[in-house]
Amino acid sequence: MAPAIDQPVRLLCIIPISTTGMTDDLARVYHSTATLQITFVDGRDLDDCPPCIENHAQAISSTNAVLPRAIEYISTHSPHAVLVCCFSDHPLVYALEERYGDEVPVTGIFQAALQEATASGGKFGIVTTSTSWEQPLKDSVDDLGFGTYSTGVAATGLSPLELESLDRDFVIDRIATSSKPLIDNGAESIILGCAGMAVLEDNILSALPPSIKTIDGVRSGMTILSRRVEETALTKPVLSLLDDTKTKIAVSSTMRDRQQIL
Repeated sequence: MAPAIDQPVRLLCIIPISTTGMTDDLARVYHSTATLQITFVDGRDLDDCPPCIENHAQAISSTNAVLPRAIEYISTHSPHAVLVCCFSDHPLVYALEERYGDEVPVTGIFQAALQEATASGGKFGIVTTSTSWEQPLKDSVDDLGFGTYSTGVAATGLSPLELESLDRDFVIDRIATSSKPLIDNGAESIILGCAGMAVLEDNILSALPPSIKTIDGVRSGMTILSRRVEETALTKPVLSLLDDTKTKIAVSSTMRDRQQIL
């Protein structure tokens, strides 16, 4: 649904976990402006929503838990675009795309970060959390067609919740140390492989060589979706929301069910 040209873009940002610390952190970093109205929705108080996403089963659970809440919000508030704030090829992105098509543009911070990192043809590396997610993220990078630009995925060994709870200097040092082999392999940018790293970006950037830039998928997603919505407003008439009969989506059987990590 495209806005009038003189209206701000209404962006729904979904954090598909039940804990609220990451939502609070992102809300402190990203504020609404005259041209972009940001709303954060998460999985708080949903019984089946995991506190963080560290394996395949939790990715599916988070999608099934949060999808009805997302649909309800979209139907009552009519956002112009939706950003899924989980650094993975998350099935919630595809569930929402299947329901809304071109009516409401949807992307994830994983996809958005890859687009920004490769826009100028440079190579990138990804710093993620748990070591168990190095291979799944490598596979997802290849599946989405970005493998030739990647210098690899390196894990910090920290969980998403530990990014918040541990000493900040320790966390920054671990991220910088994990980035080094990626940079040595030719990475020109380091993608922050967890939404929870967004609040740490300035510190991370200071700990890396001056020639290296950091890419926060949350910021990338906001930029890409805002531009897409604005372009649509200039070229297409406003469309109506899709029929409510598409509420039920069989998430667990889709080809998009890859292993995910926040």
